[in-house]
Amino acid sequence: MNDQRNVLKSKFKESHRYNNFGNVLIQIHVQGFRCHANTVIDIKNPITAFCGLNGVGKSTLIQLIAVAYKGKLTQDTYYISKFINIHKFDPKPFRDDAKVSYQYCSADNKSQQTTISRRRNGSWSNYARRPYRKVLYVGVGSYLPKVDTSDFTVRYPQGIQLIESQPINKAMQKWTCKILGKNYDEILAHTFQFRRKRDIINSVKHEAIEYSEPHMGYGEARSQYLVRHIEALPEKSLILLEEPEISLHPSAQYQLGCYLVDVSVRKGHQIFLTTHSESLLSSLSSDSIICLKKTNEGVKTIPGLTASQSYSLMSEGYSKALTILVEDKKDQSVAQCILTEVIRTIDPEFLSFLGIFPVGSCETVKTAIEALKDTNHKFAAVLDADQNPTPDNNIFVLPSHNKKAPEVEIFCESPQVVEYVYKNYEVKLDDFLAAIKGIDHHYWFEKLAQKISIKEIALVSELSKVYVQTLSENERSSLVQQLKEATSPPKPAQKNSSNN
Repeated sequence: MNDQRNVLKSKFKESHRYNNFGNVLIQIHVQGFRCHANTVIDIKNPITAFCGLNGVGKSTLIQLIAVAYKGKLTQDTYYISKFINIHKFDPKPFRDDAKVSYQYCSADNKSQQTTISRRRNGSWSNYARRPYRKVLYVGVGSYLPKVDTSDFTVRYPQGIQLIESQPINKAMQKWTCKILGKNYDEILAHTFQFRRKRDIINSVKHEAIEYSEPHMGYGEARSQYLVRHIEALPEKSLILLEEPEISLHPSAQYQLGCYLVDVSVRKGHQIFLTTHSESLLSSLSSDSIICLKKTNEGVKTIPGLTASQSYSLMSEGYSKALTILVEDKKDQSVAQCILTEVIRTIDPEFLSFLGIFPVGSCETVKTAIEALKDTNHKFAAVLDADQNPTPDNNIFVLPSHNKKAPEVEIFCESPQVVEYVYKNYEVKLDDFLAAIKGIDHHYWFEKLAQKISIKEIALVSELSKVYVQTLSENERSSLVQQLKEATSPPKPAQKNSSNN
C-alpha cells in the first residue's frame, strides 16, 4: 500500500500545517456559480480529488480555486473571467450576488479569509486581497497530441534551434518510469527555440529506440508533460489538474496518484484534481476524496468515501462497491428485505453502493464467500441472526431481538408486526400460526400471502419495514458500519515518521 499517504496526513495536522505547506486553502465556499448554489468544501488533506457524474461542477471548483491566489507577475495570476464569462450562449453563468470565499491557513495556524464577490458594475471585488502563491493549472486542453494539433515541432522541425539537452533529474526519471511501467534507459529534456518561442520537449531511449514527444502516444507524452511541469514548481505551490488520468491505463492512473502523494510530501504542494478514475482514487486516502452529487437544492458534497464507493456512485449503481450474499430463496428473500431496510434506516445513500443477493442456505453462503475471497471484487455475507458471525472473513449477521430466523423474528418476536397485521388485514398471527402448525417457517410468508390475497414478495417487504423499525438503532448502525469497512481497502502499515 501507499504508506506515503499516512505521512501526508500527518504533515497536514493543524499544529504544523503552515510550516509544511504554507498558506494552504482549508475551506472554499462557492455561492451562485453555475450549478453551485451554495457549496462548501472543507479540506482535510493536502490532496483533494473531486469526483462525480459529468455536469456536477467539478471543473468549476478547480477553476475558482485557481483564482484564490495572485502571482508575483500579472501573467501568473488567474481571474474569474479567465474561466467564466457572460456571453451570447451563456447569459447567466453566475448570479448577480455570486461570490466565492476562501479560508487560508495562516502563520499562527489559525485562518484568514478573502471573499471575491460580484459588484453592481459587473466587476469583481477583493482581487488585491488575495495572498501570493505559485499556481499551476493544467486543464484537459493544456496538453494535446502534437501531431493532432499540427504543433510547430511537427510542421517546422528544420526551423527549431536546439539550445541544450540535459538528463532529467532522478525524481522525474523514477516517477516517469513508474507511472508508465517502462524502464527507460534515458530521458532527456531538450530546451529549444522556434522564432520567439522557447520551450522544453522530452525524448526517451527505450530498448535501443529513441523518440521524442511528437512520436509518443498521448498518455505517455501527457504524463511526462505533467511530471516535468510539477517538478519545476517552487515548494508549497498550488496545483490544479483536470482529469490527469486521460489516456493512461489503470496501473498508470494508480501510479500517477502515488506520484502526486509523493510530490506533495516532498515539496509541500497543495493539489486539487478532478477525476472519474477508480484506479487513481485508490491511490489516495479517503479524506482526499470528495464526491459531488447534484440535487434540487444544488450540489451536495459527500466526503470521505472510498475509491470503490465513489466509483459505484459515479456508475449510478452499475458497479457495486460491495456485493452482499444473504440466505433464502432467490426470488423472495426475507433476509434481503430486512437487510435492505436496516441499511435504509441508517444510511440510504449507502444502498446505492451495494448489491444484495440471496444465494441459498447458510452453508451455501459461507462456501461462496470462501470461493470469492481471492477475486478482485469485494464480497461480504450477512447471515440470519441464528448463525455466528466471523467479521474477519466479512461474514456478519442480521440484527434481531432473540437471535432467531428472520421469519420467526417477524411473526413471533415483534408485537408491532402482530398489531400491524391485525389492523391492516384482520388476521391474528397467533391463530394463523396455530392453523399452520408443523409447516416450516420458510413457508410462513407464502401461506399468509395466500390467506390475505397479496403477492408474497410485497408482504415480505411490507412487514420487513415494520419489523426493522423495532430493532435497536445501535445494532443497525453497527452492522452498517461493518459493511462500510468491508468496502474499504486494507489500511497501510504504520511507520514512524517525522511530522516536519
